[in-house]
Amino acid sequence: MWSVVVVLNGLFDALFFPFRGMHPAIGLIVVSIVTGVVMLLIFGRTSNQDAIHRTKNRLKAHIAEIWLFRDDLPQMLAAIARVLARTGGYLAHSLRPLVFIMVPVVIIMVMLGVRYQHRPLAPGETATVAVFVSDPGWTRDDSVRLEASEGLEVLTEPLRIPARGEIDWKIRARKAGEQRLTLVTPAGREEKRVFVADNEGPLTSIAPGRGKVLSAEFLSFPVEPPLPAKAGVRSFRITDWPQRELRILGLEVNWLVGFFVISLAAGFAVKGLFGVEV
Repeated sequence: MWSVVVVLNGLFDALFFPFRGMHPAIGLIVVSIVTGVVMLLIFGRTSNQDAIHRTKNRLKAHIAEIWLFRDDLPQMLAAIARVLARTGGYLAHSLRPLVFIMVPVVIIMVMLGVRYQHRPLAPGETATVAVFVSDPGWTRDDSVRLEASEGLEVLTEPLRIPARGEIDWKIRARKAGEQRLTLVTPAGREEKRVFVADNEGPLTSIAPGRGKVLSAEFLSFPVEPPLPAKAGVRSFRITDWPQRELRILGLEVNWLVGFFVISLAAGFAVKGLFGVEV
């Protein structure tokens, strides 16, 4: 799985390369527009366009019936029932293309998430590092240590929670650049990247945590390789990595909302151009 993720990260790094140094919203807008158009084309090729066209026309007719028979309760209720039935038929015709669309959209969302969900730490900012180990015995002594590169500082002694197999530290960013945290355990050493930037920072692939292959950390932010089973560590993460604030047209917008709104608007804007019924 990691080899597939490496390829996907490389493709998206190349895709976003032209937008380096630009406002982060520009890359999101361009990718969202392209995604909307491509998803429209997939919908058109994998759906029964004739059936959708007929169903929509009948649905419009039944909606008109509700208005025409508004003074005749039995006829109006029958028209409402026909609207509901046609709506169900329309949704049924849409299910097949949605299956084809879902996989690429999920992949795009994950790859956008690792670039837009979080921003780098700024010099002087602090964060909490949480480690979950498989052997609770490691939390009862100095078996597990945290080391930091020159641009980071470990501020506190480890906070050990044996009942959860958890050890926490507070760190502070000191110098801009790609920094490293090294977790030293009886099973070996595991590293984690920490990005520090003087301002909002470049559009960088950021992983709040490392986990096992099927863990939430890895599936949500597949940037760093998963932790090997022999490491004895279930999770190695920063719990309070700052969120990226994205402003579009002066409004603060969550990247996921922006992606869906822009991609849907782009798809609907060009559906007539490509002759696709949606």
